[in-house]
Amino acid sequence: MKRKILAQKFLTFALTASVTATMFPTSAFAVTGSQVAADGTYTGAGNVKAAEDDDNEWNAYDISVSVGVQDGNISSISVTPGSTYDEESNSYFNKAKTGNKKKNQPGYESLIGQVATEETIKSWDTVSGATRTSTAVKKAALEAIQSASAKEESKPAEEKYVYCYAGLTWAEYWAAEGVQAAGSTESSSEKDSHNESDKGAFDTVTRATANHGLHRGSFQCNAIVETEEGTTLNLSYWKTGENDQQIAVMTDGTEYNYNRGVFTKDGTTLKLKDYKVTGLKFVPVKVKESDYEAFKAKYTVYENGSELKGGFGENNLKTIDETADVTENTNGLKTVTKNADGSFSFSARATGSDSGVKDTSLKKADVTGTVKDASGSYGEFLRVDFNGNYGELGANMQAVKWTYYGNDSTRTKALATYGTKFASDNWMHKSMGIQLGLTDSLRCSLPSGYDGTGYWSVTIYALGYEDYTYNFEATAANIVKPQVPADETSKKALSDKVAEAEKLNEVLYTEKTWTYMQKELKEAREALEKTDLMQSEAKEALSHLTDAVNNLKSQYVLMNIPYDEFYKADLKNNSVPVDATTSATKQKTRNTLAAGSYHADAEGAHINGVTFPVKVSDDFYDNNNGYTQIKDDSKVDITTNMKGKVSTTTYEGKKALFESADYSYYVLSEVPSYYKTATVVTVGTDKKLSFSAVNGTKKQIVSDNVTTKFKTKTKYGDYQLNLDGIKDAMGFEDDDVVYGVIVSTDDTDYAMRHVENIWKTEELAWSVGIVTDSHGCTLSPEHYKSMVGKTIKNVTYYTSKGIFTLPVDYKVLEHARDAAVEAENAAVSAGQTNLNIALPNDFKATYAVTDANGNVVKGFEVTKAEENSASAVSTYAASHTQPNKLVITYPNNAENTEYTLTVSDKNNKYAPITTTFELYADTVSAAYNNDATAPKLVKAEGATDAQFADFIGKIKSVNVNGKVYPAPGKGKGAVKIIKEDGTIDTTQAPFAEGSSFEIKVSATGYKDKLSFTYDKPAVIDTKALESVIEKADTLKEADYTADSWKTFSQVLSSAKAVLGQKDDQTKVDNAVKSLNKAIEGLKKKEAVNPGTPGSGTGSTGAISGGAGSSNGAGTNATVATGKKSNSATANTTGSVAKKATVKKASKTSDTNPLMGMLALAFASISLVGAALFAKKPNRK
Repeated sequence: MKRKILAQKFLTFALTASVTATMFPTSAFAVTGSQVAADGTYTGAGNVKAAEDDDNEWNAYDISVSVGVQDGNISSISVTPGSTYDEESNSYFNKAKTGNKKKNQPGYESLIGQVATEETIKSWDTVSGATRTSTAVKKAALEAIQSASAKEESKPAEEKYVYCYAGLTWAEYWAAEGVQAAGSTESSSEKDSHNESDKGAFDTVTRATANHGLHRGSFQCNAIVETEEGTTLNLSYWKTGENDQQIAVMTDGTEYNYNRGVFTKDGTTLKLKDYKVTGLKFVPVKVKESDYEAFKAKYTVYENGSELKGGFGENNLKTIDETADVTENTNGLKTVTKNADGSFSFSARATGSDSGVKDTSLKKADVTGTVKDASGSYGEFLRVDFNGNYGELGANMQAVKWTYYGNDSTRTKALATYGTKFASDNWMHKSMGIQLGLTDSLRCSLPSGYDGTGYWSVTIYALGYEDYTYNFEATAANIVKPQVPADETSKKALSDKVAEAEKLNEVLYTEKTWTYMQKELKEAREALEKTDLMQSEAKEALSHLTDAVNNLKSQYVLMNIPYDEFYKADLKNNSVPVDATTSATKQKTRNTLAAGSYHADAEGAHINGVTFPVKVSDDFYDNNNGYTQIKDDSKVDITTNMKGKVSTTTYEGKKALFESADYSYYVLSEVPSYYKTATVVTVGTDKKLSFSAVNGTKKQIVSDNVTTKFKTKTKYGDYQLNLDGIKDAMGFEDDDVVYGVIVSTDDTDYAMRHVENIWKTEELAWSVGIVTDSHGCTLSPEHYKSMVGKTIKNVTYYTSKGIFTLPVDYKVLEHARDAAVEAENAAVSAGQTNLNIALPNDFKATYAVTDANGNVVKGFEVTKAEENSASAVSTYAASHTQPNKLVITYPNNAENTEYTLTVSDKNNKYAPITTTFELYADTVSAAYNNDATAPKLVKAEGATDAQFADFIGKIKSVNVNGKVYPAPGKGKGAVKIIKEDGTIDTTQAPFAEGSSFEIKVSATGYKDKLSFTYDKPAVIDTKALESVIEKADTLKEADYTADSWKTFSQVLSSAKAVLGQKDDQTKVDNAVKSLNKAIEGLKKKEAVNPGTPGSGTGSTGAISGGAGSSNGAGTNATVATGKKSNSATANTTGSVAKKATVKKASKTSDTNPLMGMLALAFASISLVGAALFAKKPNRK
């Protein structure tokens, strides 16, 4: 059992040791075998001692051996003996070192220079004659070398690479990409359906036209221009010079002006014959540093940090202008290999994560692919177009690879892969997208048994982009069939489009878009002239011409131009900026008062500038910095509240510019008769617009057609120029507008802005800094300050009707700052009033008094007061004279009214100063009639009709309960409270609420106000009374008894009287009650039924009377009694009836004879009464 346990422990130890050994690299242990020791110095120890059978007696001793290693070889061996060593061992010690030459046995020093390995030391044999010593040295040397770590195996020197862009031919680019005809430059003499030599392999693409590819070929391709003069131009990129001049820049930096196939430089002219596209110019490559100079000698190289330029900005396509930054991770990187014959070959492109463009991440394509219906318009048999945000991708597109999978929908096994070339297969259109096609050619032939239908992948390689792959399935509808002649429908469609294009006006369009359209028009004409025109050619020509027409850019737009930029080029000697108009109301800026201007913000806090026709160039469209285009379907709703009236106006089409940003524009379809020209200029790093002076013919207005008036006092500023009738003189209609106005003096021009300066077309006003606020709006005086002292000579209007000028002649006199003129109000009877003035020393005053119509009144004189003393006014500047106290005298029959005193400067330096004063009547000639039911102003006691009419006519305001209401024509918010005859109109709004009103009437020429209290009469409700009276009037007297009718008539008369008075609600209410009670008290007359004259038939107690003998017809009366009816007929005409026949009625239920008797008696009495009544007239 113990042996078993011991064995298990031993096995465990052995396994542990084995596992531990495998956890460490070999270099951590002794060098063994042929392993080379690392450089260093290593030591080992040994002992030299005699053998047991040695007869010689000598002392044993220790040795220390040091082995040096350098560059993998033993560089030194030294042996040091220990302390017990004696000189008797010298011969043995030296022989171990140098060896035994007789027996050809080298010593240990022979190891120096050999590889520092264990095998080297083991291969050294011990030396005869020094066996004990050499054996100890060998053992110690092995111990030393075995203590060394193994030398790391040396690696070959790492090759360094240069990363850059290089221009490659089509064949070089595709050679390693696994495509059909890879690396082949074979060409084909066979022309494609487009009559172009595109059926070769990867040979050079040639085009003998100035149209297609000349610009776009210079984006990513090496484009070479061949001229008729035999000159070769290596095209790099294009740019635009002054006046939209196209400039072609060559790879060596040489620049040529280009125009329609002609290159010019320094007077030399070269005509385009042909151009070639040889391959790609910006292919990222890595080249061995040792091969780089040879590579540069054969290829065009773009090193990191150099510019990558190409192409020409066309609509969606943009010019390339980047900085090279190729790294080992650049997408599409190819490795360059130098061949034995000195040529170079290129690897397949590598997929990478870097863009190859400085400070730019790898971009992703954002396009939408469409498999086109079969056309063959470019000679292709299959075509895919890409639209969306394709412009930048198209400009950076380098190569396209097609992969065909046949019927394999999983796209697992490719049947064929095809490379392509620009112009032959790939195209990027400036507005119609990226257009990719496959041509039946040496580089593209379908596998046997396949017709091109099935599953495909298209991969686009572009500079700075991730590889973009589009998968699609092609059907028979996408594969081009053999060409067929164009049908008549296609020819007519093309012919119609040509006719449409020929009618267009060149003057309306920009040069570049017109030139492009003319090229497409020329090709369309040539297509129509062909006798063998194919259907695909007709469709292509129609498509291209249609696109060219649709993409024509108008040279003329209606544009929002900030005030300062609009006026700058038209102003003479005035560089002070023209500020935007600021409005406090935010209403006037947003309605027709500001027509012709625009505001950028919806609130309308400012009017920014002018909306005006502008001529633009291609540069405007190419450098459109986000300018807003207003189109026919543009619309903006603007709601305003003017004087409480809320209205919403919809501005559509070009009118929507009214509320839009600076430089917003609307494209015009006609050439305007006046315009400004906009030029794109570079300011720092920005592109901005600069505007010329207005181009257009100015029409001079005949002065007699306009009444002008210049005012130096206005509530809109410091000066105002009225031009009454100028709208008619310019032929304005309702929708015509003013864009701008310039007021010109003899040497300086001044710009007018809407609302602040231009008001309703015919009024112009401005401030020079004296009046700084108008209607709550801050005025901008800086631009106009220099006008003071100059003479206005001309006014120019820029309008929708054209440009008009009006000559005027007004000197802008200086306002005398701090000057003051004050005239006191006075009674007419006083004959004079006081006048206080403070004027500059050089102000030579003259005086004039005018009435309300501006007419000078006679008899008014300004003279010095008898006592000329300093005025109480003390706020005037020291540069002014001390205030003077003067008097104005006037006739004692002067009209009591308001007058204007104008103080003018005889020296014509200062603007006139005006003040107003009133002469008032001694008494008020009107009084209140104190009749609440018919309130009215009437003549005051002792006043004449004329004096009363004078007061009424001069009423300027009425104060009702503390609120002043101007009379009509006397101010805003006017209310006509007092009518011409003095009646107070209590239906007006001031009387809507309340019942008592304190009224004060102010009239011009009357010092005192007419004050009184008007109390509303109580409101009497007579509806109920009117209703009951109306009811009573329908009743008839004949229907009621006399007594009851008499009472009713009296009450009705009284009720009508109360209604007429309408002065007390209680009386009215009582009248209603009384009349209702009287109506209820009316008693109906007893009913009387007419009988038959001369005979009667009675039943149920009826009594009949026959005709009597008296003269006249009989009158019958029937009297009912009790529950039984008896008829009694009596002759009541003439004498009393002498005889009555009474018959007893048949009994029914009443058997009481007394009742019958009573009835008979009552009837008899009634008959007698009736007879007496009838006879009464005879008694008279």
